[in-house]
Parts: sequence; C-alpha cells; structure tokens
Amino acid sequence: MAGTNTDLVVQLRQAILFQRIRTIPELSRVLSASFPTVKKHLDLLIAHGEIDEQVSELSNGGRPAKQYQYRAEYAQGLALYLELDAIGFQIFDAVGTNLSFGTEPVEKNQPHVPALIRLIHRLLEQNPHINFLSVGVAASVENGQVFFAPDYPSLQQVDLKGVLASQFDVPVVVENDMNAAVIGFHEGHQRSQQSLIYLYLGKNGPGSGILINGQLVRGSSHFAGEISVVPQYDKKTFGQAIAKRQIALDAQTIDAISRLTTTFAATLNPHLLIFNGSEVTEHDLEQIRIKTAEYIPEAHIPLLIRSHWETDYLNGLTRLGLQLLTEQPLSANRRTSS
Repeated sequence: MAGTNTDLVVQLRQAILFQRIRTIPELSRVLSASFPTVKKHLDLLIAHGEIDEQVSELSNGGRPAKQYQYRAEYAQGLALYLELDAIGFQIFDAVGTNLSFGTEPVEKNQPHVPALIRLIHRLLEQNPHINFLSVGVAASVENGQVFFAPDYPSLQQVDLKGVLASQFDVPVVVENDMNAAVIGFHEGHQRSQQSLIYLYLGKNGPGSGILINGQLVRGSSHFAGEISVVPQYDKKTFGQAIAKRQIALDAQTIDAISRLTTTFAATLNPHLLIFNGSEVTEHDLEQIRIKTAEYIPEAHIPLLIRSHWETDYLNGLTRLGLQLLTEQPLSANRRTSS
C-alpha cells in the first residue's frame, strides 16, 4: 500500500500482541515513530480487521484514552508436531488462546508427510478460519527444510515448509522440536534475558533447545542442540550412553546427563537447565546435581528444574505461528475473512 511502512506495521503488531502496549504515546516511544505515523498505521490495521480501538474514560475526568488490542477473531492458527507414532495438533486464535487440540495416530513405518497432509486437509475443512501453520519436527531444520532426521528417514532432505505452503497456500513455519519447546518455556515463564537450555531425553533420541540472553541459538549450520552426537566416553556418544535407560534412571544415565550438564555449564553457563517432567523425578535431579558437583564446583551448576514438555512445545509453536502472522503483508490473501 502506498505510503505504508511495512516494517512499522510488523513492529506495531508485535508491540500490541506480544508486549501488550496499548496506547499511541507508548507505541510512539517504543517504536521511535511519530504520533501521526503510528496513528496512520494503526488505522490501516483497524481497517484490515486486525486491531480493535477502544475508548476508556479516565478516572480524573480528562480526555478519554484510546487503547488498541489485537482481535482474537482476526485469524486462527494450526500448530502440529510429529512424533514417531502420532501427530499432535492445537488450534489457536490470533492472540494465542487454545481453541482445541488432539492427536492423530501414525501407523508404524508410514511416511509422515502424507499423513500430515491428510490431517491438515481434514482440519482445514473443519476449521475454515485457519490461516497459517506452525510445524514442529524432531530434526534439524534450516529455512523449513529438514536435513538431519535420523529417526525420521522419510523426512530427510524434505522441504517441509515448501511442500505445505504449496499444498495449502498459507504461510508456514517449520521448527525443531526443542527450539520450539525452549521458546514456549521462555514465553510462559517470562524469563526475560536469562539463558536457558531445555534437555529432552526423548523417545526419538535426545535433543536440546538453547536460549542465550533470551535469544534462540540455532548455530551457523542450524545444528545447535543436537546433543545425541556429543562424545562422552571412549566409544559412546551421549545418545548411545542413555539409549538403554529405564523409567527409573540408572547410574550410567545419571552420569551421562551430569557430564552433559558440566559441558553446558563450562561452555554456555546457563541460568536454568530444564528437563521434561515425565522423564525425570525430583530425586533424579538431585542425583544429577550431586554427580555434576564431582566434575565442576557447585556454584557453576545451573538450576535444574522440571517442566511439562508437551505444553512448552505447543506454546512455542503457537508463538512461532503468531510471529509468522505478524510478518504477513497487509495485502496478503487469507483463506477466509473473520
């Protein structure tokens, strides 16, 4: 649109949606844009059906204050994550509220992409207001292409983002599962600029998501967090060292996790190391802390905590989907109007 600053439109959406900034003076200050410029672009977003303008009376009887908020009804997103035997999904609105969720079983040795496409087709038919997709996979991903998926051979070298965007003509984001989980934990717990590492032992092999000072670390080749290949013993990687673990963690698994914790502490020195609460107990965490203290001074061991991995994963995919929504041009075609 003539006279529209695309970057400012994106920044306005994100300030209102993610930072909860509600008034023009605040938006003008945070975005370093003039009052008239902010007002002009807000009017465009209102006309586009994204933003609501509300007038609230001031308690001192002064001039009514106008506040702006994102319209939950503007769009819906679909988050999906692939596991070996199932595909989980969640439908959410334009402010991230969960509307519905479920799982779809995947038969053993069945290729995941056709199963994923069939499920999305069905969900889009049932929910015509879905306008964008966010997909999580237990694999390394670069710009939507899967390139390291040892447990998912049918996904290897698949441009999953391209396949889905072409099939459904909607914006798509594809992300590594642990990157999504650490984003979801960070958003849910408001850890601001803290450094976090999310460790998942996993039925698909171990992985980790890394946030340093609040910023996601993907690495120069998008391989950061692939801890299964980290050498730990003379002839064992971390993945091999924990492969035979039981529900109750044995001494070998505790030692392997403690060595990895030491590596994280010595290289990244995070505030928190987060575990999937269904994989470790509080007793396990205490044993890991004690064992890690044999390798490094206890003062440098990150705080070891448990969290609900699936919730964090879906929250992260939701956040990534909303980020994608805010980056769309004003003229973008949508599957339906709300």
